[in-house]
Amino acid sequence: MKKFTKAVVSAVLAVILCGCSAIPDLESIDSGASEPSGNESSSSSVIYDESEPDQFDINKQEFVIKLNAEGGVFDKAETLSDGDFDGKGYVRFKQGGKLTHIVNTNTAQHYRFVLAVRSETGASISISLKDKTEGMFYVPPSEKDSDGNASQKFVYAAVDCVYLVEGKNVFSLNIDKGTADIDYIIVESSENVDRSYYRTGTSAVNPYASLGVVGAMKYFSDIYGEYSLTAVNVSVGTNAEIDAVYSITGRYPAIRGSELAYAVLENEDNEETLANDIELAKEWSKNGGIVSYKWHWYSPNRLRSVKTGAFDLTEAFRTVNLEEIALMTNEDISLLNKNGYVPSELYSLITDIDKLSESLSRLKDKDVVTVFEPIPNADSGLYWWGDDPANYKKLYALIFNRLCKFHRLSNLIFVYNGGNIDYYPGAEYCDIVGQSFFENSGSAFAGRFYAMAKSLPTRKMLAVTACDVMTSADFMSRDNAIWLFSAIESGQYLIDENGAFSSEFNTAASLRKGYNSTLMLTRDELPDINKYVL
Repeated sequence: MKKFTKAVVSAVLAVILCGCSAIPDLESIDSGASEPSGNESSSSSVIYDESEPDQFDINKQEFVIKLNAEGGVFDKAETLSDGDFDGKGYVRFKQGGKLTHIVNTNTAQHYRFVLAVRSETGASISISLKDKTEGMFYVPPSEKDSDGNASQKFVYAAVDCVYLVEGKNVFSLNIDKGTADIDYIIVESSENVDRSYYRTGTSAVNPYASLGVVGAMKYFSDIYGEYSLTAVNVSVGTNAEIDAVYSITGRYPAIRGSELAYAVLENEDNEETLANDIELAKEWSKNGGIVSYKWHWYSPNRLRSVKTGAFDLTEAFRTVNLEEIALMTNEDISLLNKNGYVPSELYSLITDIDKLSESLSRLKDKDVVTVFEPIPNADSGLYWWGDDPANYKKLYALIFNRLCKFHRLSNLIFVYNGGNIDYYPGAEYCDIVGQSFFENSGSAFAGRFYAMAKSLPTRKMLAVTACDVMTSADFMSRDNAIWLFSAIESGQYLIDENGAFSSEFNTAASLRKGYNSTLMLTRDELPDINKYVL
């Protein structure tokens, strides 16, 4: 059982916890800046009925088998037999192609899937079991010779920690992006995530970390690998998603996540929406919850776009000492810009970061510890800040230095979000490493957890900062891939106009089970973060 004090809920919610499908018409739900529901206790109450994660058979045994791709069933593909290959040939897949195969195993345990694959374009290939994604293979573009011809050599790509049952297992490989030639698949026994990856440091990277930040980092370290924090990303200026979850589960998530994109847009409606959101975040913290914010940065130019190519970082970073510039006043930087020493692009970046600091300062003034995720998903190919790994790292460091060392925002805990280690800004700039999963799957994505934990030069806590389906507590426990928190993205579930729960990806039953798992921590189970270190 959890080592935390149990809270109680209002008796009106007892029918919900017993599985009644009728949803009460809660007047507290508001699309505007309403105060979130407060304390969960009342004089008439029940104890939460929690359950341990499901148990799975795991019998470790050495196993290895090779499956030729042409022996499976495939779509949007053709069998070829030119060049070097294994078996009778290989299969060339177009984007959107699919290979379905069967592996017969001797025992239920975790397995590694290794593809012999090549791709002229580069490819993303997902592996799924029972139509649920379990991991991703990322295949780099084939190397080219001096004449520009792509190499015909097959390379290996692997996904670890995939759980298979004893006997027949049907799996699919889906070519989600690019084109790919697959020669064969090796399926072999695999270890699951080693417990040593959960031993991380407790100190914060913020040089002016507040007592609350120090306490939060200590708390995160204490629970990491044992429990996972529930989290919800809301529609900015509302608690709509949180209220929807509460109406189903009778419990609040531990973390309220939101977005700071409006901080740099000079628009009265946007400013009011963000101001409302910050008030909701303050109230959330006051009621015992943890506050989290992302920052999708609308480019600091006339485009005001997040799309790739919208801003040229190369020009911004062409000549100056960025760390030194980050510690100067805006007036001094403006003067250097006028005299030609600081590029206008860099000055515009810093001006936007200063605007952002005004919003974050409102949280600092109320001692609101804030888990902060700037410029996320850099390696997705979607955003201007990810157009070049080297420039991304410089930009991330500029944001960190400006906010922490110049504005001294002592309330920030920093999150880097990205799966490609080439974009990693360095251990000195982040406390947590985040991942995003939009695969319509409750998988623990243990292969991704394992790969990221192994690749980091300094161990960091790992978290799912955005997902469509709530990560399953059962699978996190089974695969020993226990993310620090798992945040369902905004808009994934709401209460509709008739007062009924609505979700494209998450069922009421799965939310109830998750929020009442002993592995998952909710707001009522959090300590006082600001006093935790004491």
